[in-house]
Amino acid sequence: MKQTYFCPLDHFGSVSLTGQDAQTFLQGQITCDVNKVTPSQGQAGAYCTPKGNVIANFDLVAHADTLLLHMPLSIVPSVQQALAKYIVFSKAELHDSSATWCRFAIWGDAATKCITEAFGSAPNSHLGSIQNESSLAWGMQSETSEFIAYCRPEDKAQVIGLLEQRASLAEVNAWETLQIDQGLMYVTPDISDSYVPQMLNLQATGAIDFKKGCYTGQEIVARMQYLGKLKRHLFIGQVHSSQAVMVGQQIDANKRKNVGRITSAAPNGEHTYRFTAVINRTEAQAEELHLHEQDKSIISLSPLPYEIDPQVFERIKL
Repeated sequence: MKQTYFCPLDHFGSVSLTGQDAQTFLQGQITCDVNKVTPSQGQAGAYCTPKGNVIANFDLVAHADTLLLHMPLSIVPSVQQALAKYIVFSKAELHDSSATWCRFAIWGDAATKCITEAFGSAPNSHLGSIQNESSLAWGMQSETSEFIAYCRPEDKAQVIGLLEQRASLAEVNAWETLQIDQGLMYVTPDISDSYVPQMLNLQATGAIDFKKGCYTGQEIVARMQYLGKLKRHLFIGQVHSSQAVMVGQQIDANKRKNVGRITSAAPNGEHTYRFTAVINRTEAQAEELHLHEQDKSIISLSPLPYEIDPQVFERIKL
């Protein structure tokens, strides 16, 4: 029997931009096309260093006259500090809006009905969004009825009461596992400024627009896509371990140390963890992998639910 679940996303926050230049400013900073963001459609994106490494990735949605970047709470200060260096030249304002909203994940059989009852209808596309004056929601995967919803703190108790009529409260690990199994993850401080977007499969999940104009790190990102040779990228895996699996944890192969790092992880049963990790392709395809200094914690990898263009693995000769 299918069920419906919800959980608070208290470990997530948001950065907000307002002002007449907010859209133009952000367009020159991030990987996705801000001009495609409307009150009914968001975009996945990333913010990179000039060297092309991902500082953070996020969901970008619009609420009224505000652009909202949904991301882990722990990475908000880094993003705000980096963007603040450049926004002084624009007629736009940057805010940490993490405390302005409460956040929930809703998924399962009746998730669409929950959103419809709250808003009158529900998004039917990936990052399709819907809103009213004091709340908004967007779809994560239309095929599996997954949504993220924002409400004002003063409405939190009422929203929880409404959700409890249709859904069961779940541990946040259940939501994290669902995202991992879809090959999705968000950068946190432990791995910030460590990988170009393609190493996190962001080109495969729609977070990079290669037709938009320049943005911070764009030259490096484009070069990797068309001229580079990607040697490592994001994989999905599972491991049994008596110790907690942590973001940033090293992965070893039998013949080589440090062939990968954990990028997200969630418990999925007793001493079992689902995770995403950036791993060298050669070792991932040919060798037995295990957690660093845990030779018996053998890793099993799962197929990705999306395709990666083989072009990024093959250097093009000009």
